[in-house]
Parts: sequence; C-alpha cells; structure tokens
Amino acid sequence: MDLDHVCTLHKRWFRNLRIVAQKPDYVEYHLTSLFYGLKQETTARGGPIDENRYWYEFVTPLAKMRVDGLMEGQDGDLTQTETITFKFHWFLAPLFWVLRPLFKKQKEDILRDDSALLERVYELDGIGFKRFEPALPRVVVYGGDGFFGHLVVEDLLKYSSAEIIIASRHPKATTFHPFETRVHKVESDINDYASVLSTIEGAEVVVSCIGPYQGQSLNLLRACTERHIAYVDVADDRDFVVRCHQFSSVVQEAGITAFVGCSVVPGMSSLLTKYCQEEIPLIERTRIFISPGTQHPRGRGSFLCLLSTVGNEFLIPSGGGRQTVRGWTGRERVCFPPPMGNRWVYFVVDIADYFLQPIYFGVKTVEFKIGSELDILNRTLSAVRQFKRVLNSKNADWLLPMSKALIYAASLFGTSQGGVMVEVSGQTHAGVRKMWLSVFAGENGEVIPALLPSVATQMLLRGEVTCRGIVPLPDWLPRERFLEELTKRRLRMGAKSDGTWLALNCVPTPPA
Repeated sequence: MDLDHVCTLHKRWFRNLRIVAQKPDYVEYHLTSLFYGLKQETTARGGPIDENRYWYEFVTPLAKMRVDGLMEGQDGDLTQTETITFKFHWFLAPLFWVLRPLFKKQKEDILRDDSALLERVYELDGIGFKRFEPALPRVVVYGGDGFFGHLVVEDLLKYSSAEIIIASRHPKATTFHPFETRVHKVESDINDYASVLSTIEGAEVVVSCIGPYQGQSLNLLRACTERHIAYVDVADDRDFVVRCHQFSSVVQEAGITAFVGCSVVPGMSSLLTKYCQEEIPLIERTRIFISPGTQHPRGRGSFLCLLSTVGNEFLIPSGGGRQTVRGWTGRERVCFPPPMGNRWVYFVVDIADYFLQPIYFGVKTVEFKIGSELDILNRTLSAVRQFKRVLNSKNADWLLPMSKALIYAASLFGTSQGGVMVEVSGQTHAGVRKMWLSVFAGENGEVIPALLPSVATQMLLRGEVTCRGIVPLPDWLPRERFLEELTKRRLRMGAKSDGTWLALNCVPTPPA
C-alpha cells in the first residue's frame, strides 16, 4: 500500500508530501492538507489488513479521520466500501456538524478522482499496455531544501537523470519545476543513525549539504561505509574534515568513494592551487579569498557559521610555524576580475584548507579571507567582534535575528556577483613568482558552491571516478573538464600574473 499519489492526484486538497516510513505493510507521511482555505500540517498513515481490506487515517491538530476500506468483486466490477470515523474534542462538535456538507463534498471529489484512476489503470491493463519506467539512479541529498542544497539539487536535475531524495528534519515546501516527478522528500535527522540508514537504503550516492559543519556528527559518512554507498559533502570546517580523514581507513576498507569538502573551500581552492602548480612547481604560500553577492541571502546554517566565527581565535600555517588570528580581523583590499573589482576581506573562519593545503602542496603559509561586496556589512561584523570582546561573550547566536534582518535589508542594494580567488606564490626556474586564478560570475554567483558536488555526483553515477577512499581534492578534475563544466553554467575563470586579468574560458552567447 502507498499514498504517494495523494499530492499528485488531489492537488486541490494536499501538497508537500514528506515520507516518514514506507514499508509493505505500513506507510506514514507528513503533508500539508488544504480544506477550503484552512491549511494544516497532517500525518497520513495506513496499511493493508488483508488482500481485500485496508485502513488509513489523517491526523491533524484539530481532528483525526480514520478510514476502514473494503474492496469486493471481480476486476472491472469492483465495489469499494469505506467507513469513516472522526475523532475530535467535544467543543468542536457544533463546528464539525456545520461543516458536514463540505466534508462530504471533499470526500466525493477524492473518491471520484481515485475511481477514475483505477478505471484508467484497468483499461490500460486490458489492452496490454506496459508502462516503461526506467530504473533511475537514486541520489539522497541531505539538506537539499536549504539554500546551497537547493542549488545542488537543481544542478543535478538539470545535468543528470537521477531520482533525487531530499532528506531533512523538517522538509520545506519547495518545488523543482519541471522535475517534480524526480524529487521526493523524506524526514530524517542526521543525528538519528537508524533514520539515516533507512533513508539512504538503495541510493548510489549520498550528498551532505547540511551546515554548519562545526561539531557535526559523522553519522552520514559512517552510514555510507556501512551500506557501501558513495559519499559527497560540502564541508568547509577544519575540525570536521580532520575527523573525516581520521576515519579514512574505514572508508578505504568499505571500498567506497568519498568526496570530503567538495565545495568552494577546500574543493575548488584545491583545484585552483593545483592548476597554479603547473606553472609554479614549488608553492610556498597560498592565499584564498571569497566575496559573495548579497542579493540572495543565505540560509540559517550560513548565518550561524558566520556568527560563530566573529572574534574567535584559531591557528593558521605561517612560515612553517603557526600564527594565531581572530575572526573578522586582518582587513585587506584585494582585486577580483571585472566586473567584481576591488573587495574588502577579513580573516573569518577555521577552514579545512589550513589542514589540507600543507598536505597536498607542502605549503608553509595559508591564509583565507572573505568579505561582502557591501563594506558596511564587513564593518558591522568587525564591530560585533569588538562588542563581543568588550562583553567577554563567547556566543553570538543571540544576534542571529538582527544579523538576518541586516543582511536581508542589504540584499535590496546588493548584486548576485560572486567569486573565489586563489593567490599562489613560490619558486620557479626563473625565481620567485606570484599567480592568481579566480572562478567568478557577473550574475548568479551563488551557484558556484553547487558546481563541484553536482559534478562529483554525476561522475560517480557514470563510473568515472575509480578512486576508493577519500578522494584527494586537487587530482580528480582536470583543468579542461573543469572549464567545460564552468562554461555550461555560465561561470567564468580568469588568470593573472602580470597585473592584468585574462579570461580562460568564454561564456557562450545565448541563442537569439
């Protein structure tokens, strides 16, 4: 038994289906029910009793409706009988009595549509029609309805044929037109290991887009090793990535492929550094800069991550030793390719590049700075750092509503430009040299973080990645393929070594 058709067939009455449990003898979903303008979050559950009898019920905050059904007769001449029982608080009795005609009308609409569906299926069976449903590869995206997760799902839907399962604790009523039939939603908490195991069953790839990663559990990676499923995440936090690498022997033994940190940092920054290494073999210092647009405010996880960095101290590699820096200090002006131009940036967060760049490239100094296109936001967060220091406050989560309001206000004046830039310096046969590479967008720059996890997932589905264990981030995507994927998405890549930015790819002109 299933209720998957409820939101598809009865769009007037139900929407936003989220799977809680789905077994041969029992199903349970959460959905939004609509009753002549009254919107309620509803639990729908049910199951077969025997080959002829079944039950299901809808549980809402106001009432519970149980249906006991019976199917009798031969195919083509079936008689369906349903007994409906309502349970609600006694003081609602007058209201429900008045609404009886509406309840009856709603049930007649639903029964008519269900009957029409059954009759059509019977007719098609009678003429020998066989519906061809190709077995689509299944990809589970945790956090697929968040800001960045939504972009990853959109990219996968556009550039792959996969069925996408969006998993989160409280799935949102987001839509993915025109790919709705390939998207399903499941309620699952990443901290509930049994729930994770159940959700990823049958998947070929699992993608984690749940942030912030600071202190996050490794349950998803552990579950993938247990179920032998490929894993991709967009983690940027050093501690999380270090813990994943400490788990690498288990990943290797499980024989799965795991992309850890497959986002702008450390994923894209590692690739750009590798491309620079082709011209600067002995890299001594890597500096990484990000400047996102403000037109599209990020999700709650991004806000929490941002606030958690304000004023916090952490160690970075510096000259072969360690240097202590504090979040939202080290103000500096850097130049991105046009149209982005000059941006103010700051030390912000303890990113995974501080751990990975010395391993991958033997780099002695690594710096990472980020800044908004609107300098007033940068100065505000710098002021928050001073405020926390004066108050000796360890936590700034209480500033979340105020910060979100400020950034939403700033979005009215911002753009959707965005970019990441890597500055590499080191030794060549001709002496010391410095080089810059940047991935940027004049508009829709928010899609940049979604590129690598989507491309990695597609390559895993096509069997193009043969590495087992945790994938070295600089080595899996050749420059030509990277440029091709950027161009598909109207993203650009620029290089600079003598003061002038040069384009390394071109965005195709849209058809007239």
